Amino acid sequence: MLDEVGCGLLSEERATELCVAAFRRCGFDPERMGEVSVVLVDAATIHDLNLKFRRKDAPTDVLSFELDGPYGEMVGEVVICPECASPEMGVEELVVHGALHLAGMDHGEDFEGSEMARVQAEVIEDAGGARG
Repeated sequence: MLDEVGCGLLSEERATELCVAAFRRCGFDPERMGEVSVVLVDAATIHDLNLKFRRKDAPTDVLSFELDGPYGEMVGEVVICPECASPEMGVEELVVHGALHLAGMDHGEDFEGSEMARVQAEVIEDAGGARG
């Protein structure tokens, strides 16, 4: 876990707890999984990444990059921009959101009506609710 912006909203332990809960909910065995990197960045950095990898010329709240897959050495990376987080989806929810993408879930254009939204809410509830 790397907090490049010094927001202090997420500890390494909490990031791990949230990722483990998300992967378990999707049927993966976290004990056999590789590493997940969670990075908190500023709006300019996530804007650049969004443009480079998704061809979207705007900042966003979270990006997920799968690397080796769930049982590879490096599952992937979740990049979060705390300043782009909405009141409805704070940093902890964005960690879960990114981990669910790494687990293979997607929500299309309608997140609120998606299976992924339901699973994300269950993971947050199972993990003791959002903090911070």
